[in-house]
Amino acid sequence: MDQFVLFGDSITQQSFSQTNSPNSFAFGAALADVYARKLDIVNRGLSGYCTVQAYRAVPLCIPEPESVRVRFLLIFFGANDARIAGSPGGPDQTVPLPEYKANLRNIVQHPAVTAHEKLKIILVTTPPIDERKCIKSDVEKYPTLAGQKVLRRTAVNTAAYAQGVRELGAELEVPVLDIWTAMVARAGHSRHDPVMPGSLDAPTNEILQSYLHDGLHFSGEGYKVLYGELMALIERTWPEEMPSRLKLRLPAWDDGKTWVKPKGGGEADGGEGTMHASGIFEAQVQDLQSWQY
Repeated sequence: MDQFVLFGDSITQQSFSQTNSPNSFAFGAALADVYARKLDIVNRGLSGYCTVQAYRAVPLCIPEPESVRVRFLLIFFGANDARIAGSPGGPDQTVPLPEYKANLRNIVQHPAVTAHEKLKIILVTTPPIDERKCIKSDVEKYPTLAGQKVLRRTAVNTAAYAQGVRELGAELEVPVLDIWTAMVARAGHSRHDPVMPGSLDAPTNEILQSYLHDGLHFSGEGYKVLYGELMALIERTWPEEMPSRLKLRLPAWDDGKTWVKPKGGGEADGGEGTMHASGIFEAQVQDLQSWQY
């Protein structure tokens, strides 16, 4: 069965999690549900990865077309690239904005990606952050930062990386899922505001905070926004790929055209060519083959 590959960092890796409080909505699981028996949703989220590492991982995350066809590729990196250079707490993940854009371009144009014909690629912008929640979360993870108010990520810098994805999408003519704008707009703001939403200089925004359980990673509410934006993008760009318009792989259990009684049956157990309990899995081979995964 064709694949829908989710390729990103920890926000992608956690997209099947059932513990993103306060609501346990899981983006990846929701996709797997609506595309069940139509597309396989494959989680290739790599926690902590920046685009330098992601590019090197492409051949290990994208299968060869001889093995399986990838129909959709969602590329969602940048939260780590946008970390402030030299900030404390683990190895430096920072990738300068020009290099970040070049790495994303190289991922889109990687031979392992271009090998898949008619592949539908979606670039996702970096999401907004909430600096207040980020400080609290960073102190919990790195106690030596207590009392310093050290920002490892800033709202302004992250917004610049989101703009970089918009520009790259326009350049490559690749659809962009602008999760930064989607979340900020729902919180009543825009990138043109004089004070960047989510920054310490802006008032606390409870709506924005509700999307980011630790200031960076998505809560269930945040994943709901991502899911809604993705389905809206697919509806606009490739309406024929909406779940309701795709054919099931393998027939329904009660599909009378495939699951039929072997010829020669009598009227007492359903008659020739009709479904019956004892022979429901005796499908005609030539019919079943057209439904293969």
